[in-house]
Amino acid sequence: MGRGGIGSDGVSGGGGGVVAGELREVFEKLKGKLSEINSLEGVRNLLTWDQQVFMPVNGGAARGEQQAVIARVVHAHQTDEALGEYLEKLTVQFGKLQELGFSQLEIASVREAARDYTRTKKKPVELAARAARLESTGVGAWQKARKENDFSLFAPVLQEWLEIVREEAAAVDPELDVYDFCLDKYERGATRKSLDPFFASIKNPLIELLRQILKKREEEEGNNNPNPQFLHTKESFSGSFSVETQKRLAKKLSEELGFEYASGRFDESVHPMTINIVSPFDVRLTSRFSETDLSAGILATLHETGHGLYEQGRDAQACKDGLPASRPPGLGLHESQSLLWEKQVGMSAEYWEHYWPEVLTNFSTSLPNKTAEDSTQFHKAINEIKPSFIRVYADEVSYPLHILLRYEIEKGLLDGSLPIADVPAVWNQKMKEYLGIVPKNDTEGCLQDIHWGLGAFGYFPTYTLGAVYASMLLKTAEKQIPQLRQCIKEGQFKPLREWLREKIHVVGSLYETADELIENITGTKLDASCFLSYLSRKYGALYDLSTPAAETKADVANAS
Repeated sequence: MGRGGIGSDGVSGGGGGVVAGELREVFEKLKGKLSEINSLEGVRNLLTWDQQVFMPVNGGAARGEQQAVIARVVHAHQTDEALGEYLEKLTVQFGKLQELGFSQLEIASVREAARDYTRTKKKPVELAARAARLESTGVGAWQKARKENDFSLFAPVLQEWLEIVREEAAAVDPELDVYDFCLDKYERGATRKSLDPFFASIKNPLIELLRQILKKREEEEGNNNPNPQFLHTKESFSGSFSVETQKRLAKKLSEELGFEYASGRFDESVHPMTINIVSPFDVRLTSRFSETDLSAGILATLHETGHGLYEQGRDAQACKDGLPASRPPGLGLHESQSLLWEKQVGMSAEYWEHYWPEVLTNFSTSLPNKTAEDSTQFHKAINEIKPSFIRVYADEVSYPLHILLRYEIEKGLLDGSLPIADVPAVWNQKMKEYLGIVPKNDTEGCLQDIHWGLGAFGYFPTYTLGAVYASMLLKTAEKQIPQLRQCIKEGQFKPLREWLREKIHVVGSLYETADELIENITGTKLDASCFLSYLSRKYGALYDLSTPAAETKADVANAS
């Protein structure tokens, strides 16, 4: 930080001490700096959103240069000496800020801003610009490689990202393991030491549950049972579904969950995403749709709506002031919101009992033989357990295995044990081991995700952390919100939305980690057994499994 910090010899104003008014003035100056940084980051996000939604293909190189310039400007503001001096004056008196009248949000913002400043100060500006440039050109390279089904076209970008990540880790926190450094960027406090046993605890139960379900389906199909216990498949609801009609319906569903379009947009992109230009005032959702798959685009929209509701539910004044404590403490918590709305609400029987008539109204010609009574079968179809090559289309049981695969590959790439050229083969081998299927090509294999094109190593684990957090949160919400399931059945989402807003969205980073916040809400730290029990109960009932493997594992965990 800058020079001239204030000593800790008092707060009354005499003998070199400071008065509360002086620190308040310093904090107001700090807010001005943070607000500027927030605005610049919003501009950077706007460029990213435009690239994904509207920018022509040939604009990629120029956009990369624009992003590099913005990155330099942002970095200069984030490492401004005046900002450092303000933070030093406040952190010296950190333990006394509460008695001097500072709110918990303001105190947490000083903590978060000081951490951001220290880490950014250590990151060379040219490295930040190089990363911003590669973020733009890397996405273009990923899109081209994906289109041409050729991983080798993307491999040089992946190599450069690994070099940048290693350089950043060495500059910012050289004593930290490189992958731990990456994990901590997205999930504060997460390390390989904490995540390895977490993933180990769910790996075998999920693989076994998946095998039990597939075996049950095989047996039922082999018996030519006219009324099988296994689910109706998505093919039972196949047809030609107008993309424009899907988009209109999906937007309506997101609006009825509570997403406010006066403060948001809804568009299409190759990869569904949510970007906050200025939360909570300008939050943008995208989704993607298929003419032959009715559920995929709708569920992807519900997923992104969950993210959008989080951004629109944040403390408006704190966001406007750029206070970093208004942000979530980790992306796993953010992901919990999208998965809660998509999976646990949007894929529930109650949800489709309410919305199935609307589907029939919009797609009567595409579903000519379906009636109101078919909502139960549609619910079963969208919960079909069938291993998928594509992560974003994966079912709830196999989805965490997709994440485990990526987690293991990222570890290998960053510690050097996995050569880049071997990624496609290792990807396919792990897909066969975990899911029993092998991608036919790179596009439906190792090139399906945008994350590595953006340099987002360490991001993937937040998806599974989010799924576990979501199961814990909904379990608690059902205890605290009377007749929650009935509310969903009636299309009344405000009780759950406002509960989440109060417990999570406006709380921001008052707690340093998501695990601390989750424990405060649910009374329990990260608990994989809750997630395993949820899956076992749901799919055990749908597939008529007597003793699901994951349930047995969860019972053991609970007993211990």
